[in-house]
Amino acid sequence: MMDEEILEKLKDPKYYLENLCKIKGKTPGMIPFVLNEAQKDFFNALRKNNRIICLKARQIGFSTAAAGFIYHKTIMNPGTTSALVGYNSDLTSELLDKVKTFWRTTPAKYRPTIKYNSKYEISFPKTDSKILVLPSTENLGRGYSLHNVLLTELAFWEKAEEKMMAIENSVPLDGLIIVESTPNGQGNQYHKMYMSEDNGYTKKEYGWWWHYTEAEIGLLKKKMNNPMKFAQEYGLEFLSSGRSVFDPIIIKEQRRNILNVGDLVSDRDGSKHFVKVEDGLRMYRDPEVGGMYVVGVDIAEGVEGGDFSVATIFNRKTGEEVAFYRGLCAPDRFGEMLDKWGRRYNNALMVPEINNHGLTTVTILKQKMYPSLYFRPKQFDQIGMNYSDRLGWKTTKLTRPLLIDDLAQAMRDKILTIHSKETLDEMSMFVYDRNSNMVTMEGKHDDCIFSTGIANQGFKIVFTGELNQLDYSRHMPNNFNY
Repeated sequence: MMDEEILEKLKDPKYYLENLCKIKGKTPGMIPFVLNEAQKDFFNALRKNNRIICLKARQIGFSTAAAGFIYHKTIMNPGTTSALVGYNSDLTSELLDKVKTFWRTTPAKYRPTIKYNSKYEISFPKTDSKILVLPSTENLGRGYSLHNVLLTELAFWEKAEEKMMAIENSVPLDGLIIVESTPNGQGNQYHKMYMSEDNGYTKKEYGWWWHYTEAEIGLLKKKMNNPMKFAQEYGLEFLSSGRSVFDPIIIKEQRRNILNVGDLVSDRDGSKHFVKVEDGLRMYRDPEVGGMYVVGVDIAEGVEGGDFSVATIFNRKTGEEVAFYRGLCAPDRFGEMLDKWGRRYNNALMVPEINNHGLTTVTILKQKMYPSLYFRPKQFDQIGMNYSDRLGWKTTKLTRPLLIDDLAQAMRDKILTIHSKETLDEMSMFVYDRNSNMVTMEGKHDDCIFSTGIANQGFKIVFTGELNQLDYSRHMPNNFNY
């Protein structure tokens, strides 16, 4: 009989794996499975969360750690069915081989009895539990009731969206799903899941700095001799599959400015405040006395499944984004909200896109007698800035590339400081297609890009310098009452 104290310790996966199991070392031979710092952090996350998505660098040992955690969870809980899934059969067979190595190297006294041991399954009859290798097909997991699942290198799967839907339907809400992968471009299912803010998965990142020394990574970088590939496989960079419209380095720098609701922000006078949401508007900074603001507005129909309506407010003097809205809102209701937000920000210059549903929004703003509306230039091919009596920004084949080019230049010149993650995510997936057209990746949106670009157009007509026009009162007769 096992000592009760030892039995209790064996319920801890870290203790079990480190004291009973071995793994294959980098040199021939077996070595004790001692978790590295990244694996320890990963295990701590797995104790608290049952939906984990992990962004990892290569050769840190996450597939081994995840397989070990699931192996322990399977043998310790009767009636458990666990599954290991990869994008090809060789990878998943290797995962099952890791599990068999855990079992094979465990001292006989603590080793669970196995009944069925094949290249696709290992079962433990005394607890009626088993670990399966499942093929990565569209019907992945159908017909199974799974309690623990490891999905490895999801970024490289074909038809990953359909497969993820099938596997999530096969795992109960209290079951465990681990998704782990290195990056493989943008727009795939793994990238979508990792960038999503509200899909129920806890995100974990483990770049090279968790495992390698500066000297080791320097040698590896030299050996690869491919900065882009290194950035993807070891630096956790999601590289666009096409040529980016916006400089990826600048987007990466701007990500340091991302603010979320509840973040504590320092003001220029030394005071602090929290990022908040009021009247549906995410406010990064409150309006300042004497502050000059511009609101860029991209307007959509406001129905489920369609594009989003977006408003981005910038401080014209500093170029800093101070407020942001993105949501599904009817155009007339959106006009009412814009009227309220714009007035709050010192009657900010309102620059709404006039295309399609924008007409409804502009009509509401006119009815509300909003005091500061943008009038677009008459022509873009004349010297000088002649403005028409037509309200709002109009996106056409002529003005669209001008808007995007101006925005890209403003980003390069560091005129703008962007706090909204949604905007930077869209910029990272805005690319040139084969015909050199600027397009967003399939299934993605560009509403935030255009609201920001439209605001940037508004910058051109809001003068922030000291006004020096003639003071007529100094030249009028002083013997009259005025």
